[in-house]
Amino acid sequence: MKTYSRREFVGAGAMGTLAAMYFKSDILLSGSTPFNWPLSFQSYGVREMLGQDFDGTMKKLRSIGYKGIEMCSPKGYEKSGFGPLTAFSPEDLRKKIEDTDLFCKSCHFQYPELKPDKIQETISFGKNLGLKDLVISGAWIKKDATIDDWKVVADEMNKSAEQVKNAGLQMVYHNHSIGPELNGEKLYDILMRLYDPELIKMQFQLAVVSEDVDVAGYIAKYPGRYISLHIHDWDPVQKKVVPTGKGVIDWKKLLETAKKSGISDYGMIVEMETKAPGDPLQDLVECYNYLQNLKM
Repeated sequence: MKTYSRREFVGAGAMGTLAAMYFKSDILLSGSTPFNWPLSFQSYGVREMLGQDFDGTMKKLRSIGYKGIEMCSPKGYEKSGFGPLTAFSPEDLRKKIEDTDLFCKSCHFQYPELKPDKIQETISFGKNLGLKDLVISGAWIKKDATIDDWKVVADEMNKSAEQVKNAGLQMVYHNHSIGPELNGEKLYDILMRLYDPELIKMQFQLAVVSEDVDVAGYIAKYPGRYISLHIHDWDPVQKKVVPTGKGVIDWKKLLETAKKSGISDYGMIVEMETKAPGDPLQDLVECYNYLQNLKM
């Protein structure tokens, strides 16, 4: 799902103190992000914490100031840390999320869950969870795939996306990178042609700035195609994902471009791995504070 390394959470003993700090500071973190976009967090980065204490972890993130959560399919990500959540129905998860005063409009699914023969089951799950977006998080395709191989994937997803649209939901594609090049053209640009723009919107992974990609330029290049962003920054010296404002992204330019492009009002999704040890949510706090205080 990601193009960068995971950090495992091992600081469970500090969670009580950490939670108290966040809840105490909640009133200090109130305010508006640029264009009044409510910020969400991607659940994958806090998957171990959610598996250990779903309700408590969501309360901690809500107390920081986050308004939404982007889920990962518990069934599809069962072996990636979401196994404990398979015990809950989508209705159970929706109630837990809404009881914490969070919204959940987007969820990542594995490719097999979105194939035409499985899409109705996934649509049912999405509707019961209260989703708007079903996100293709990866194509499950070989690294040396040809354009013809990708045409097969795109054809399947377009067919599924038509069913998704008929159900009143939106299919979304999440990219991991811009490359590789196929016949002298970046794969991402090829996919922009293969995916039906009337059926499949895009979720842009800002970590592709690590590939010397002008992320604001790409959003401007395809106006109206993007529905959400995965938000973080990139430090080229440390060669790793860092919190917003600590890397090379020009955030004012990017957010102005995203606003013009038509990013949804629930499409600002911070994606950071939990830190260890001591303060596992610090990166998410820093991202929230930076974006909240950014003057446009």
